[in-house]
Amino acid sequence: MDRRKFIKSVAASAAAVSMPCFSIAKSRNANEKINVAFVGVGGIGAMSLGGLKNDCADSVNFAALCDVDTKYSAGNVKKFAPDAPFFTDYRQMLDKMGKDIDAVCVSTPDHSHFKIAMDAMECGKHVAVQKPLAHNVWQVRQLAKARKYYGKQQTVMMNQGHATDQIRLLKEWADSGVCGDFSEVHVMCGGPNWKSIYFKKPASYPFGKEDVPSNLSWDLWINQGKFTDYNSIYHPLTWRSFWDYGTGMLGDWFCHTGDAPVWILDLKDPVSVELVSAKTNFDPKVFIPDSSIVKWTFPKTDKRPECVMYWYDGGQEPLTRPHDFDEGRKLPTAGMFMIGSKHTIETGVRPNFNPCMTNTAFFKEFKRNMPPKTIPRIPRGSLYREWIDAIKGDGPECGSNFGYAAQLTEVALLGCLAQRFGGKIEWDAENMSAKNRSELNAFIKEPERSGWESKAI
Repeated sequence: MDRRKFIKSVAASAAAVSMPCFSIAKSRNANEKINVAFVGVGGIGAMSLGGLKNDCADSVNFAALCDVDTKYSAGNVKKFAPDAPFFTDYRQMLDKMGKDIDAVCVSTPDHSHFKIAMDAMECGKHVAVQKPLAHNVWQVRQLAKARKYYGKQQTVMMNQGHATDQIRLLKEWADSGVCGDFSEVHVMCGGPNWKSIYFKKPASYPFGKEDVPSNLSWDLWINQGKFTDYNSIYHPLTWRSFWDYGTGMLGDWFCHTGDAPVWILDLKDPVSVELVSAKTNFDPKVFIPDSSIVKWTFPKTDKRPECVMYWYDGGQEPLTRPHDFDEGRKLPTAGMFMIGSKHTIETGVRPNFNPCMTNTAFFKEFKRNMPPKTIPRIPRGSLYREWIDAIKGDGPECGSNFGYAAQLTEVALLGCLAQRFGGKIEWDAENMSAKNRSELNAFIKEPERSGWESKAI
């Protein structure tokens, strides 16, 4: 496709967003369906395809599918939308079918989330993006700005637990004051599992160039990221192991397991982030760790004291045993603790997995007289339903909209910087910089590949 034509199309569409007559701003008939396009339909793309089909079949059409790998995506194409137009270049899809698309779901590798989401928003589309929201801090802040700049477009990051009843219960428990003041959080996750389909450790590094399969458009896969020669260790799923394209276990899971404490305690703008420990047998600036402990320090606010939060991967127990933890019980290596001065809230690896208080006897009594339900619930606890209802005007903006999703993802990405470069980062949130580590600026806002540059908002 002619790149100039696409840029011209994007600019025209962006201008149209502010016009009252633009199609997505019009009032919708209650029975009118939303035309959704999908970018990235192999692998994790099945989650958004299946979620919208199962929870919103009465409200959506699958308008178009796009994937850079025609072979890897073929099964999901056949299963979910065999008759929908198919593209390998999302820019061609937006250019040729823009008027027939209302919303876009992005389920691609982490490094390409930002550019695809921003281009879709510039074309006037509602956007849903897999977690983490983007690959660097500047990108997530840009998407937060885009949410406000474009105004009427509905956005959501697909961290499913944020739409559930359980995360609302957790906030109601915390807000009731029964746990006291929270000053310590522990977020634990197993993995990376090097035998899984998502992570792979090379026998040696660096490794050689391989021929690009005929079914894969490697240049489109790279998107605006750092160019490297094709090797099968990157695609289709094990790019997560490499910092240039993925964000490791922390980026992959913190947006689930850390969602409740970040939301409930409004954790943002840490004064410091520190790598406490890590194990790896490759260059840590290239490859994710086998295990790590990361510590954030968040300053005191008018609603809570100073709070420290720890992340653990590699199947490690937390450094602190909660004061009210059941005697004789083994500490978990996956899940979350919010330690209060009176009681501790606990969940599994998602906020909707086994929410409870750590002390069994207290929780048994607490359940007999729980705080009132003050936070509105989402139909079916479904983020897909929440997003489509927001687009149709049948519900409020999504809870994990790009404003909140940027806050959550930025916390995670700062942790990833600590994992990758080690030591302590003194964070200047206002100026988006590491006060003591100027060498990190190139990774807080990463270079963009020629021909894939973004227009800052």
